[in-house]
Amino acid sequence: MDNETDPSHIRVHALSVADDLGYRGQLAVSQTVSGRSDYRLIGGHMVRLLLHVYPSERAVPRSTVDADTALGDVEVIGVVTRQLQEDGFIKVGGNVLKKTVAPDQDVEINFLLPRDDYKTGIKSINVQSVGQVDTLSELSFALNSPAVVIDVEARLLGGEIIEYQTRVPSVEVAAILKAHSWSSRHSTKDLADLNTLLEIREEHPELSWRLDSRPLIGRRLDTARILRPLGKQITRRRSPIELPNNVSRVRFAALIQEHIGAP
Repeated sequence: MDNETDPSHIRVHALSVADDLGYRGQLAVSQTVSGRSDYRLIGGHMVRLLLHVYPSERAVPRSTVDADTALGDVEVIGVVTRQLQEDGFIKVGGNVLKKTVAPDQDVEINFLLPRDDYKTGIKSINVQSVGQVDTLSELSFALNSPAVVIDVEARLLGGEIIEYQTRVPSVEVAAILKAHSWSSRHSTKDLADLNTLLEIREEHPELSWRLDSRPLIGRRLDTARILRPLGKQITRRRSPIELPNNVSRVRFAALIQEHIGAP
């Protein structure tokens, strides 16, 4: 794909219940939000879709259920929420909606909004007729950067095929989001996703990537300040940082060293 704004086409198969529910969530977001607001799928779905678009032999895919979605317009979240409720979703929070499709199987969609300040971490705001909605400052950067547009054909566990178009950040912007996420909550899932994104970068050097440029500024500088110390910490003999079993500490650290510039 020469231009990250040109649609890519992928065919995927649900290999687990989590996959099945995840693809259903992506479909619901596409049907409800497309044409109303710019958006990006973020979180685990973002990384999994990017791995389908840019295959990497050494990356290990991770499944997730909830379809975290960054909306570009606060005015549309009420309309989108009402539409999803009409389609059978139940609001369990200002930005969280669930739909039961089988016993103990819920499709979950989490909406998040950008904010203009530069503070890190989640901050909730009150949206009229919706309630408390979580915001992240780094989502402004993601929504102002070109999207990777993907046409998805997904075969679900029961054999049903669903088709939709969705939008995710670029591999570089995804790495920035995941670095900030790990810095806020120190989840091993974020480290698994960061490892996958760096493996994609390693195998696809043609992709736009400025996290190794000098001088680093803004969000890229913040990302380097998060990841370069992480690369040093994970190789220490008694490192307190837990990594997924399928992630090599030495290789992960080497990828950080190679693709993330010094702050």
